[in-house]
Amino acid sequence: MPYSDEQIAKFEQEYGRVCEGLQNLMLQTVIAGQNSAHPSVKEHLLHGAGRRISVIKRSIENIFTEFPPSTKRPISREKLYDVQINLHAYVMNLYGIFDNWAWAFVFRHDLLEKVGGKHGVGLFHKNTAKYCPEPLKDYLSSNIIIEWREKYLKSFRDALAHRIPLYIPPAEFTAEEGEQYNQLESLKIELIKAMRWQELEETYEKQAQIGRPSFVFLHSYEEEPPKPILFHPQVLSDGLAIIEFGSLYLKHWETCV
Repeated sequence: MPYSDEQIAKFEQEYGRVCEGLQNLMLQTVIAGQNSAHPSVKEHLLHGAGRRISVIKRSIENIFTEFPPSTKRPISREKLYDVQINLHAYVMNLYGIFDNWAWAFVFRHDLLEKVGGKHGVGLFHKNTAKYCPEPLKDYLSSNIIIEWREKYLKSFRDALAHRIPLYIPPAEFTAEEGEQYNQLESLKIELIKAMRWQELEETYEKQAQIGRPSFVFLHSYEEEPPKPILFHPQVLSDGLAIIEFGSLYLKHWETCV
Protein backbone atom coordinates (compact mmCIF):
# COMPACT_ATOMS: atom_id res chain seq x y z
CA MET A 1 0.00 0.00 0.00
CA PRO A 2 1.48 3.40 -0.99
CA TYR A 3 2.11 6.09 1.58
CA SER A 4 -0.16 9.12 1.72
CA ASP A 5 1.11 12.56 0.74
CA GLU A 6 1.04 13.53 4.42
CA GLN A 7 3.15 10.52 5.37
CA ILE A 8 5.68 11.22 2.63
CA ALA A 9 6.03 14.84 3.74
CA LYS A 10 6.53 13.71 7.35
CA PHE A 11 9.16 11.15 6.32
CA GLU A 12 11.08 13.78 4.37
CA GLN A 13 11.09 16.09 7.37
CA GLU A 14 12.17 13.31 9.75
CA TYR A 15 14.83 12.16 7.29
CA GLY A 16 16.57 15.54 7.48
CA ARG A 17 16.42 15.48 11.30
CA VAL A 18 17.86 11.97 11.49
CA CYS A 19 20.76 12.62 9.10
CA GLU A 20 21.70 15.83 10.89
CA GLY A 21 21.35 14.23 14.32
CA LEU A 22 23.50 11.22 13.38
CA GLN A 23 26.19 13.49 11.96
CA ASN A 24 26.28 15.51 15.19
CA LEU A 25 26.34 12.34 17.30
CA MET A 26 29.24 10.97 15.27
CA LEU A 27 31.23 14.17 15.87
CA GLN A 28 30.47 14.10 19.61
CA THR A 29 31.56 10.46 19.73
CA VAL A 30 34.84 11.24 17.97
CA ILE A 31 35.55 14.07 20.42
CA ALA A 32 34.83 11.78 23.41
CA GLY A 33 37.11 9.12 21.96
CA GLN A 34 39.95 11.54 21.26
CA ASN A 35 39.71 12.93 24.80
CA SER A 36 40.12 9.50 26.39
CA ALA A 37 43.56 8.39 27.51
CA HIS A 38 42.53 4.72 27.61
CA PRO A 39 43.42 3.01 24.29
CA SER A 40 40.52 0.51 24.45
CA VAL A 41 38.00 3.25 25.23
CA LYS A 42 39.37 5.27 22.33
CA GLU A 43 39.11 2.25 20.02
CA HIS A 44 35.50 1.44 20.90
CA LEU A 45 34.35 5.04 20.57
CA LEU A 46 36.35 6.08 17.49
CA HIS A 47 36.56 2.87 15.50
CA GLY A 48 33.51 1.16 16.98
CA ALA A 49 30.63 3.50 17.77
CA GLY A 50 31.83 6.35 15.55
CA ARG A 51 32.27 4.12 12.52
CA ARG A 52 28.92 2.40 13.10
CA ILE A 53 27.09 5.73 13.32
CA SER A 54 28.57 6.72 9.97
CA VAL A 55 27.48 3.42 8.40
CA ILE A 56 23.97 3.73 9.88
CA LYS A 57 23.65 7.25 8.51
CA ARG A 58 24.92 6.30 5.06
CA SER A 59 22.68 3.22 4.94
CA ILE A 60 19.60 5.34 5.67
CA GLU A 61 20.66 7.83 2.99
CA ASN A 62 21.12 5.05 0.44
CA ILE A 63 17.76 3.46 1.28
CA PHE A 64 15.92 6.75 0.83
CA THR A 65 17.82 7.54 -2.38
CA GLU A 66 17.32 4.16 -4.07
CA PHE A 67 13.80 3.56 -2.78
CA PRO A 68 12.17 6.89 -1.80
CA PRO A 69 8.78 6.70 -0.06
CA SER A 70 7.24 8.48 -3.06
CA THR A 71 8.03 5.50 -5.34
CA LYS A 72 4.99 4.51 -7.42
CA ARG A 73 6.25 1.47 -9.39
CA PRO A 74 8.25 -1.58 -8.26
CA ILE A 75 11.96 -0.79 -8.42
CA SER A 76 14.46 -2.83 -10.44
CA ARG A 77 16.03 -6.03 -9.13
CA GLU A 78 19.42 -4.32 -8.92
CA LYS A 79 18.09 -1.42 -6.86
CA LEU A 80 16.14 -3.80 -4.64
CA TYR A 81 19.31 -5.79 -3.94
CA ASP A 82 21.16 -2.57 -3.12
CA VAL A 83 18.43 -1.50 -0.68
CA GLN A 84 18.54 -4.92 0.99
CA ILE A 85 22.34 -4.74 1.27
CA ASN A 86 21.99 -1.39 3.02
CA LEU A 87 19.31 -2.78 5.34
CA HIS A 88 21.69 -5.61 6.26
CA ALA A 89 24.50 -3.17 7.06
CA TYR A 90 22.08 -0.92 8.91
CA VAL A 91 20.65 -3.64 11.20
CA MET A 92 24.04 -5.18 12.03
CA ASN A 93 25.54 -1.82 13.00
CA LEU A 94 22.41 -0.72 14.86
CA TYR A 95 22.73 -3.83 17.01
CA GLY A 96 26.51 -3.62 17.38
CA ILE A 97 26.73 -0.01 18.49
CA PHE A 98 25.27 -0.90 21.91
CA ASP A 99 28.15 -3.34 22.39
CA ASN A 100 30.71 -0.63 21.60
CA TRP A 101 29.08 1.72 24.08
CA ALA A 102 29.08 -1.07 26.68
CA TRP A 103 32.77 -1.89 26.16
CA ALA A 104 33.77 1.78 26.31
CA PHE A 105 31.88 2.13 29.61
CA VAL A 106 33.42 -1.04 31.10
CA PHE A 107 36.97 -0.07 30.11
CA ARG A 108 36.48 3.52 31.27
CA HIS A 109 35.61 2.32 34.79
CA ASP A 110 37.84 -0.78 34.90
CA LEU A 111 34.84 -3.09 35.34
CA LEU A 112 35.83 -6.12 33.25
CA GLU A 113 36.51 -8.42 36.20
CA LYS A 114 33.56 -7.07 38.19
CA VAL A 115 31.08 -7.85 35.38
CA GLY A 116 32.43 -11.40 35.09
CA GLY A 117 34.64 -11.02 32.04
CA LYS A 118 33.71 -10.45 28.41
CA HIS A 119 30.48 -12.46 28.63
CA GLY A 120 29.14 -10.04 31.22
CA VAL A 121 29.70 -6.96 29.07
CA GLY A 122 26.55 -5.42 27.61
CA LEU A 123 24.30 -2.49 28.33
CA PHE A 124 21.35 -4.90 28.42
CA HIS A 125 23.26 -7.42 30.57
CA LYS A 126 22.50 -7.19 34.29
CA ASN A 127 26.21 -7.46 35.22
CA THR A 128 27.01 -4.24 33.36
CA ALA A 129 23.69 -2.48 33.78
CA LYS A 130 23.96 -2.39 37.56
CA TYR A 131 26.98 -0.08 37.28
CA CYS A 132 25.30 2.33 34.86
CA PRO A 133 24.14 5.73 36.15
CA GLU A 134 20.41 6.05 36.70
CA PRO A 135 19.56 7.98 33.48
CA LEU A 136 21.09 5.20 31.34
CA LYS A 137 19.64 2.43 33.49
CA ASP A 138 16.15 3.93 33.39
CA TYR A 139 16.27 4.39 29.61
CA LEU A 140 17.52 0.86 28.86
CA SER A 141 15.09 -0.81 31.27
CA SER A 142 11.99 0.99 29.97
CA ASN A 143 9.30 -1.28 28.52
CA ILE A 144 9.46 0.45 25.14
CA ILE A 145 13.21 -0.11 24.72
CA ILE A 146 13.11 -3.69 26.02
CA GLU A 147 10.31 -4.58 23.58
CA TRP A 148 12.07 -2.74 20.72
CA ARG A 149 15.28 -4.69 21.32
CA GLU A 150 13.78 -8.14 21.90
CA LYS A 151 10.94 -8.24 19.39
CA TYR A 152 12.58 -6.22 16.62
CA LEU A 153 16.30 -5.48 16.80
CA LYS A 154 17.56 -8.77 18.26
CA SER A 155 15.09 -10.81 16.23
CA PHE A 156 16.10 -9.24 12.91
CA ARG A 157 19.81 -9.20 13.73
CA ASP A 158 19.83 -12.85 14.80
CA ALA A 159 17.94 -13.91 11.68
CA LEU A 160 20.35 -11.95 9.49
CA ALA A 161 23.47 -13.30 11.20
CA HIS A 162 22.42 -16.92 11.73
CA ARG A 163 19.33 -17.86 9.71
CA ILE A 164 17.47 -15.95 6.99
CA PRO A 165 18.67 -12.57 5.63
CA LEU A 166 16.35 -9.58 5.61
CA TYR A 167 14.19 -9.39 2.53
CA ILE A 168 12.00 -6.85 0.71
CA PRO A 169 9.29 -8.41 -1.49
CA PRO A 170 9.66 -7.28 -5.12
CA ALA A 171 6.07 -5.98 -5.25
CA GLU A 172 2.56 -6.18 -3.80
CA PHE A 173 -0.23 -7.71 -5.91
CA THR A 174 -3.95 -8.18 -6.18
CA ALA A 175 -5.03 -11.83 -6.44
CA GLU A 176 -5.17 -11.57 -10.23
CA GLU A 177 -1.77 -9.87 -10.40
CA GLY A 178 -0.30 -12.50 -8.09
CA GLU A 179 -1.49 -15.30 -10.36
CA GLN A 180 0.00 -13.55 -13.39
CA TYR A 181 3.29 -13.02 -11.55
CA ASN A 182 3.47 -16.68 -10.49
CA GLN A 183 2.84 -17.85 -14.05
CA LEU A 184 5.79 -15.77 -15.21
CA GLU A 185 7.85 -17.14 -12.30
CA SER A 186 7.16 -20.69 -13.54
CA LEU A 187 8.07 -19.62 -17.06
CA LYS A 188 11.39 -18.26 -15.81
CA ILE A 189 12.35 -21.68 -14.46
CA GLU A 190 11.65 -23.27 -17.84
CA LEU A 191 13.63 -20.59 -19.64
CA ILE A 192 16.59 -21.09 -17.31
CA LYS A 193 16.53 -24.85 -17.95
CA ALA A 194 16.44 -24.17 -21.70
CA MET A 195 19.14 -21.45 -21.38
CA ARG A 196 16.97 -18.98 -23.30
CA TRP A 197 18.52 -15.92 -21.70
CA GLN A 198 16.99 -13.20 -23.85
CA GLU A 199 13.46 -14.47 -23.20
CA LEU A 200 14.33 -14.79 -19.52
CA GLU A 201 15.30 -11.13 -19.38
CA GLU A 202 12.08 -10.16 -21.15
CA THR A 203 10.11 -12.19 -18.58
CA TYR A 204 11.82 -10.32 -15.75
CA GLU A 205 10.80 -7.06 -17.42
CA LYS A 206 7.19 -8.22 -17.70
CA GLN A 207 7.15 -9.11 -14.00
CA ALA A 208 8.53 -5.66 -13.14
CA GLN A 209 5.41 -4.06 -14.61
CA ILE A 210 3.04 -5.94 -12.32
CA GLY A 211 1.80 -4.63 -8.99
CA ARG A 212 2.97 -1.83 -6.69
CA PRO A 213 6.18 -1.35 -4.70
CA SER A 214 6.38 -3.14 -1.36
CA PHE A 215 7.55 -0.90 1.48
CA VAL A 216 8.04 -3.69 4.02
CA PHE A 217 10.92 -5.90 5.07
CA LEU A 218 10.93 -9.22 6.91
CA HIS A 219 13.17 -12.21 7.50
CA SER A 220 11.83 -15.77 7.83
CA TYR A 221 8.67 -17.83 8.11
CA GLU A 222 10.18 -20.19 10.73
CA GLU A 223 7.58 -21.28 13.34
CA GLU A 224 5.07 -18.46 12.81
CA PRO A 225 3.95 -16.14 10.02
CA PRO A 226 6.45 -13.37 9.18
CA LYS A 227 5.97 -9.91 10.68
CA PRO A 228 6.48 -7.38 7.88
CA ILE A 229 7.71 -3.96 8.99
CA LEU A 230 7.42 -0.73 7.02
CA PHE A 231 11.08 0.10 6.59
CA HIS A 232 10.97 3.86 5.91
CA PRO A 233 9.33 4.83 9.23
CA GLN A 234 11.25 2.07 11.03
CA VAL A 235 14.75 3.22 10.06
CA LEU A 236 13.80 6.82 10.88
CA SER A 237 12.44 5.79 14.28
CA ASP A 238 15.57 3.71 14.95
CA GLY A 239 17.79 6.60 13.91
CA LEU A 240 16.04 8.96 16.31
CA ALA A 241 16.39 6.36 19.10
CA ILE A 242 20.13 6.07 18.48
CA ILE A 243 20.48 9.85 18.53
CA GLU A 244 18.47 10.10 21.75
CA PHE A 245 20.28 7.34 23.60
CA GLY A 246 23.71 8.18 22.17
CA SER A 247 23.41 11.76 23.39
CA LEU A 248 22.25 10.53 26.83
CA TYR A 249 25.14 8.04 26.95
CA LEU A 250 27.79 10.65 26.15
CA LYS A 251 26.34 12.90 28.84
CA HIS A 252 26.54 10.24 31.59
CA TRP A 253 29.00 7.50 30.54
CA GLU A 254 31.84 8.81 32.70
CA THR A 255 29.75 8.23 35.84
CA CYS A 256 29.74 4.79 37.47
CA VAL A 257 27.52 3.72 40.39
